[in-house]
Amino acid sequence: MLKFNRLRWKNFLSTGQYFNEIYLDKYDRTLISGENGSGKSTMLDALTYALYGKSFRGVVIGSLVNSINEKDCVVEVEFQSGNHIFKVVRGMKPKIFEIYKDDILIDQDAKANDYQQMLEDQILKMSYKAFCQVVILGSSNYTPFMKLSAGDRRNVVEDLLDINIFSLMNAVLKERLVNVKDRINLLKATIAAYEAKMSGHKRVLETLERKKKESVEEKQEDISRLQDQQQIIRDEIATLQTKRQHNLDQIVDKDSVEEMLLRSEKLKSALERKVREIKKDCKFYEENDHCPTCGQDIDEEFKEQTVEKSDTKKTEYEKAIDDILKVIEESEVKVSGFNEMISDINDIRDHILEKESTTRHNDQTIEQNEREIRALSSNGKEQEREQGLLDETTDKYGNVTKENDDFINDKMDLEIIGGMLKDSGIKARIIRHYLPIMNNFINKYLSQMGLFCQFTLDEKFSETILARHRDNFSYNNFSEGERLRIDLSFLFAWREIARLKNSVSCNLLILDEVFDSSLDNVGTDEFMKIVQGMGSKSNVFIISHKADQISDNFRNHITFQKRGNFSTMTFTDRTDVVDENE
Repeated sequence: MLKFNRLRWKNFLSTGQYFNEIYLDKYDRTLISGENGSGKSTMLDALTYALYGKSFRGVVIGSLVNSINEKDCVVEVEFQSGNHIFKVVRGMKPKIFEIYKDDILIDQDAKANDYQQMLEDQILKMSYKAFCQVVILGSSNYTPFMKLSAGDRRNVVEDLLDINIFSLMNAVLKERLVNVKDRINLLKATIAAYEAKMSGHKRVLETLERKKKESVEEKQEDISRLQDQQQIIRDEIATLQTKRQHNLDQIVDKDSVEEMLLRSEKLKSALERKVREIKKDCKFYEENDHCPTCGQDIDEEFKEQTVEKSDTKKTEYEKAIDDILKVIEESEVKVSGFNEMISDINDIRDHILEKESTTRHNDQTIEQNEREIRALSSNGKEQEREQGLLDETTDKYGNVTKENDDFINDKMDLEIIGGMLKDSGIKARIIRHYLPIMNNFINKYLSQMGLFCQFTLDEKFSETILARHRDNFSYNNFSEGERLRIDLSFLFAWREIARLKNSVSCNLLILDEVFDSSLDNVGTDEFMKIVQGMGSKSNVFIISHKADQISDNFRNHITFQKRGNFSTMTFTDRTDVVDENE
């Protein structure tokens, strides 16, 4: 059973920065009242938003944030399930979604949808539709059970009877059935492969039998021809290797020549740099009579001596450059020759590799022919080997065939179980068992609500109503007030079923403006009698404009008021009303 303890919210709809808080398990009956727009129905939206991430009244999620503060929207709900206390915290700006179990945060999945699914399936064990059928009956955006589709009616009842496990089992079974079918298909392919392999071995045996009758001389002649060709190719390879070695001997000093070329080019660059520097110095003395650094005159004789020495050194460098150029040219010629030789060596190597490949192929052909000759002369040894492979493959074929038969039997068993797990199987039997109990509860509460008719749900959750001496009466034939009595009867009946099954049983019941529309005074009195008889295990919250008419039935009265732009709550504890919780 779920026992809700506390709900609080801030910056939610018309609520301001400070938390509004309601203890959900303190009083048996609580009246909530207030003028239109004061925020009295905020509790419904806060509760469904915290638990299911949606507004009960259909408000767009982004509009739930207080439009004045525009941030820090937070809703928290605490409840007990089994021996554990849970707290769900959900908010916007910033976005929050956290679930605590005994004050420890439950690890959040990478996807918020999976986190929500875990909350509904494993903790609440109640879908949103079931929650709205068992916990809340409201005047806006509430779909009564009788207006749900057949599929939604089934989902609600399955939640109540706690038989969704069969749907989960069916999903697991379908997945396993798919795996079994995939395995059968794989085994069929394996069987076909083994059959092909066995046929191959049989063909080999037939071929070996034919080869016994063939002429060995033809094979030997082919071998002789190939051996002669091999000798010719080997001679050619020897000639090419000799030529290649000769070329390799010619390039033994290739590295030293390349090194000399590199050194010469570096020396040439260094000398050319020296010549450029000398030319720059000479140009300076030719163009300047004064030192730009110290400002003194440059002696003419000094200039001439300096330029003359520089010209001499430049001439020496230029001659050295010419000598180096000759060395470079000779080295480049040698390197070019080396490269040509290397190219020839590579070509020779390629020819050798090509001929060696030919010899290997010929060797393989010769070996193949020799094997075939030995097979023909070995008095059936090859046939024995092939027969052994055929026998081995046949054994594997038998094992795989047996495994395939086992999986086919598993598939048949799973299909039988699948039939049991369908809606028409075990679930149908459980529903058939509980249908009379459901109908009894529904009719019991219809009678207590003052609506005397015979209401029957069938296995497809279609209704048959006998009323006012007429058959085939429908839900829509009743007045609005009568339909509300039916909706309330379903609400109480579902809570009774949930209590019996301990499935979606819950202490909380919230009714939003039920008395404010079509429920007359007699219906209101009868309803209050039912609520008063629910005992201390239920906490009923009734939101109404008729506070002055029904307040005597409530120990706790919460009044919502709008002060400025924000909603506030006032709590009134009436000591003259007996509360069964105390």
